[in-house]
Amino acid sequence: MNRSRLPVLVAVVVAVVAIVVGVVVIQSSKETPAAVQQLTCLGGSEKSALMADTEIRDILRNDFGLEVQFDKRGSYDLVQIPTGQLRDQQVDCLWPSSASARSIFEESHDTGDFPDYRAEPVLETPEVIYAGAAATDALIAAGIVEMRENAYYVVDFKRLLLDYVLPKRKWPELNATGPAGPIRITSTDPQSSNSGFTLLQLELTVIASGDVFQPPTVAEARAGLPTVRGLYDAQGLQSDSSDGGFREWLIQGATSLYAGYESQILQQLVAYRDNGSATDALLNSARMLYPDPTIFNSNPVLALTAPAHQLITALQDPRVQDIAWKRYGFRSAAQLGAARTADFPQIPLAPQPRATTPPRADVTELLLACVRDNICS
Repeated sequence: MNRSRLPVLVAVVVAVVAIVVGVVVIQSSKETPAAVQQLTCLGGSEKSALMADTEIRDILRNDFGLEVQFDKRGSYDLVQIPTGQLRDQQVDCLWPSSASARSIFEESHDTGDFPDYRAEPVLETPEVIYAGAAATDALIAAGIVEMRENAYYVVDFKRLLLDYVLPKRKWPELNATGPAGPIRITSTDPQSSNSGFTLLQLELTVIASGDVFQPPTVAEARAGLPTVRGLYDAQGLQSDSSDGGFREWLIQGATSLYAGYESQILQQLVAYRDNGSATDALLNSARMLYPDPTIFNSNPVLALTAPAHQLITALQDPRVQDIAWKRYGFRSAAQLGAARTADFPQIPLAPQPRATTPPRADVTELLLACVRDNICS
């Protein structure tokens, strides 16, 4: 080889290598963010599948530079974790299932200890009463449940509670062919699970304030707590998580009335979409009744550190909001009209259920003390 050409050849080889390396680097930078922020978040069990969704995890990583370790925890347990423990465990955010749980966090912690604290609702789902087909038919015949707008079921919650549940009337009095025993509403354990606690909030509002659209004052709540405690005791053993409680109710025959989230049956329908027989069995056995009024569970993200602010932004992204509704049944708390009932044609859905305001933090704390410590005065 001509030695005079050697430097030229070497230069060409070096240039080619540099180009190849550059292309690889550029391509890699497109596929993976330069730096991925690891976040640790504690949240309600009903959001576990959502946060494990591959497409959502890809959006969080590729578009927002986030990887989230999501550990499920009861809503009222996680908002009462001491500040020191949150810091020791390097928790970046809490994701309880209600505005009431958020208020407990803000009442029981000095948010000044978290200089970057920020809280925003990103998803929501109304509290509903699930009932078996026979129970629903009996309640319709008694005038307690009606089909509204020829589209969805509404239950007169005040009448159901005061005229049937509290007097311990029995299903045979309504000529119900399936359910037996006293008419009662079961739920998850309100000591740890938000869906069960929201039921107690609705019950306390009816019993204590007398106006379902007016949350009780502290004085009214103190007078009504013993009655609510009696309803809690009558439920017996309860599941400690919303995610498992609904499935248990279905497996056990859906014979009682059960308080849960609207999102739960929608998520189950999506899971069964390739299984026609399972879908038919679900729709034939379970009915969804909207309490009138209900309480919306707002699912706020409580960002404890500055990097967690980006998670709020990511969860409000229209793509994430769309997946959260169509796959997991969560309505948007960020985009008006994003939850379209036509997306779930198999089941009657309320476009916008009427809602009441949940009690304030001081009343919520009294209710928690009543169910956890039996201090009900």
